[in-house]
Amino acid sequence: MTRLDFRTVPTRLAVIGVALLLPGVYGAGAVFAATGLTGAIAPDFVLKSVSGANVRLSEYRGDVVLVNFWATWCGECRTQLAELNEWQATYEGAGLRLLAINLDRRWTDMSKTAAALELSYPVLHDAALEVSQLYEVSTMPASVLIDRDGVIRDVIEGYGRRQDADVLERVRALLRE
Repeated sequence: MTRLDFRTVPTRLAVIGVALLLPGVYGAGAVFAATGLTGAIAPDFVLKSVSGANVRLSEYRGDVVLVNFWATWCGECRTQLAELNEWQATYEGAGLRLLAINLDRRWTDMSKTAAALELSYPVLHDAALEVSQLYEVSTMPASVLIDRDGVIRDVIEGYGRRQDADVLERVRALLRE
């Protein structure tokens, strides 16, 4: 997979949209990306949640955190969000925290989808795409796996049920540390 360098928000979203139309290249499943982020301390951020509360990543230090970037127009994203709901229910007691960061411009699009999927974890809005740029998001969906010390362990691009077994094993390994 080629990492794309996005200079403008419209260009960035257009390329992400095209990438989703090319499943053989970008959307075929989870890819563990080799990025400069892996091994670094996760950049902190504050975003407003669908409930209206501000959520700060650093407040989750001590837990394993999976940050998932998504948009309502991404079908794979919605499928993955529902599956992540199950992960949250199963592993919350072991210290797993999920944060879903939505990249739609309109708050109502995000909030309607989150309500329809009955998500049990914080859904955050990044309409200005500041956090997605901070995390170098180049594909949808994209997830960042962060350990209890706040270190990024994996960046996962795309979604595929078969690859999710590997992602879940990585989550379980971090929960055991």
